[in-house]
Amino acid sequence: MIDLGPTPDAMVSRRRFCIELRRVRMDAGLTQREVAEALEWSPAKLLRIENGQVGISRIDLLALLDHYGVDDPERQRHFLALARRSKKQVWTTYRDVLNLDFINYLGYEGAASVIRQFELTFVPGLLQTEEYARALIQGLSTPGEKRKVDRQVQARMARQEIIHRPDPPRMFFMLDEAVVHRWVGAGSSDATIMRRQLQQLAELDATPHIDIHVIPFSSGVHLGMMGSFVILEFPDPVDDDLLFIENGRKALVTREDRSEIERYKGMFWGFETAVRQRPIGEVLDRILRDIA
Repeated sequence: MIDLGPTPDAMVSRRRFCIELRRVRMDAGLTQREVAEALEWSPAKLLRIENGQVGISRIDLLALLDHYGVDDPERQRHFLALARRSKKQVWTTYRDVLNLDFINYLGYEGAASVIRQFELTFVPGLLQTEEYARALIQGLSTPGEKRKVDRQVQARMARQEIIHRPDPPRMFFMLDEAVVHRWVGAGSSDATIMRRQLQQLAELDATPHIDIHVIPFSSGVHLGMMGSFVILEFPDPVDDDLLFIENGRKALVTREDRSEIERYKGMFWGFETAVRQRPIGEVLDRILRDIA
């Protein structure tokens, strides 16, 4: 298993590094052109560094910090650590089986302090048992792709390590009732896979940092029927919330469209209000009795 640890992934570290580097330059009252001329760099070099398009060497970073008057050793170590982490690509080891949009998303997910997810079709990846994940991935794959299935299952299980961190994110999951009724692995001789998955949902819901609710069929038509989505929030105020929407082949990741993110947040909060009095345990107990 990959040890993700509590450290932000490369993408989040790179974004934070760029924001903080621009901030110290602006605090020093300097423009990009002034800095570039003083260090005998091309203006394009500093622009690409501040935009996260290229990395920066230790020597160049220390030269920048010295020019900005950042001489405190602790702050220098902070910048050096951010620059180092920004080069570490944890999830790219799975680029043979995961698309780039999802790899980028996983980098953000690993640094989130709050995860809100609505799922319309199947149990969210963070909550899946290994058996359920394998049956689901196999069912959506072309026959004969055993290695690809094995790699995707491995990635999914590694992703779940954030649940067991000393400081895990706060997680809220809203599941359409179809999720807990749709049998995954139904081709097996019994309902073992689905039973274990439902039992795991109940166990996870009992942990302090995870809340799982089911939107009942009796709610009728609701906005979530347009598709699943995830909203991530981050502990650092310089990091904007992120909206992730995936439809299998393509994905939307946005932090810039604030009105769209707020619209989806409002939708999620509406779900929370609607199901507040319906604990998932009651739903799962009934279904487990039916498949016993």
